[in-house]
Amino acid sequence: MGDYPMPIISISLPSNLLDKIDEYIREYGYTGRSELIREALREYLSQRFPEETFTGRIYAIVIILTNHELRPSVDQKVIDTIHTFQTMIKSFYHQLLEKGWCLNIAIVESTWNEIQLLVKSLRKIQGVDNIWFIPLRID
Repeated sequence: MGDYPMPIISISLPSNLLDKIDEYIREYGYTGRSELIREALREYLSQRFPEETFTGRIYAIVIILTNHELRPSVDQKVIDTIHTFQTMIKSFYHQLLEKGWCLNIAIVESTWNEIQLLVKSLRKIQGVDNIWFIPLRID
C-alpha cells in the first residue's frame, strides 16, 4: 500500500478506546492495530479534505435519508435533483423503509467540485434528514 519501511509514530489512547480497537480487529479480521488505524485515517482525511485526496474524476456513494410523512414532496424533489445531475449518476436506488422513511442511494462519477454541487443541492431540500457522502479511491 505504500513505501516500505513505513515511518513509525506513537500515539496515546485511553484504554477503553484501545479495547474497542482490539475488539474491532478481532471481529472484522484486520491484521493488526496499524492496519485499522491507517484505514481509519485514510477515510477520515478523504472525508475532511477530499479535494486534496481526490483529483480528476472520482466515484462516490451519496446516501440520502428522507421522510415523506413529514414532507410529502421530498422524494420527488430528490429524484428531480438526481435528474438534474443525470450525466454524473451511474446508478440510483430508492427504498421505502418504515414510518415514512426512505433511503436513496446514488452512485456518481464526476469531479470533486461537481459532486459537491450535487450534495449541496440535495442538502437544500426540505425533508432531507441526512446525507452521507463516501468518496471512493480506485487505484
